[in-house]
Amino acid sequence: MAIEKENPTCPFCDGKNVELYSSFGTAQLVRQYYCLICKSVFESIRWKSSYSTDRPHEPSDLNG
Repeated sequence: MAIEKENPTCPFCDGKNVELYSSFGTAQLVRQYYCLICKSVFESIRWKSSYSTDRPHEPSDLNG
């Protein structure tokens, strides 16, 4: 599994000086980061750049 290098921006102060606070946030698909500028903890969605829209096709009409 490849490790993505994320550089999230703080949503409170737009600061880029952030560090990983927790690999998992309130859900498994988010990471928690700590802003060293405004001292806030925020969440950023993981895997958003590797999200695939290639899903198995499900027929909308089962009769034909």
